[in-house]
Amino acid sequence: MEIVKLEATRREKTGKGVARKLRREGLLPAVIYGGGRPEATPIAIKASDLKKLKHHSGLIYINVEGEERVCILKEIQYNYLGDVPIHVDFHEVTFGETIVTTVELEFVGTPIGVKEENGVLEIFFREVEIETLPRNIPEKLVIDISNLHAGDALHISDIPVPEGVKILEDPETAVVVVSETEEVAAEEGEEEGTEEATE
Repeated sequence: MEIVKLEATRREKTGKGVARKLRREGLLPAVIYGGGRPEATPIAIKASDLKKLKHHSGLIYINVEGEERVCILKEIQYNYLGDVPIHVDFHEVTFGETIVTTVELEFVGTPIGVKEENGVLEIFFREVEIETLPRNIPEKLVIDISNLHAGDALHISDIPVPEGVKILEDPETAVVVVSETEEVAAEEGEEEGTEEATE
């Protein structure tokens, strides 16, 4: 699992004015919750470090002025246009206690139903919520979809997961579907009609 390390400073003051000043200085306001501590810790991180956090599901080691805090990313908040990050929420983990977090899904291969049967690939989930111990958080879950035919679906229950990891989504929910086009459906209808006529 990839290890991400960040440097952070404590924020003694909070509020919109302070947050705007931080962003002008190339910093992002953030906060660390959890870890059995009575209060959250307001911090500031480098805005340029945000790229380390995108698509990262594992542990994040944050050095807060000499004190290492082991966290997971909970949320990146954006402005009203959705293109500028304005705040980051972290949750400090306690080793030995299970946590709930999200992991990215990576789909590999091109379905047979798309390559050879004129099907259309539809993806309904790009990430899933899991429960596991901090040390078992996978960077991502890899799913091979190359054997799916037109009309096939892959469900939550079909996703391979490492030992100690539990997916919290409904196991019967479809993650990926290879939909049949009208052309494929028509061909299948003709084949069924031919079979009935020859019986």
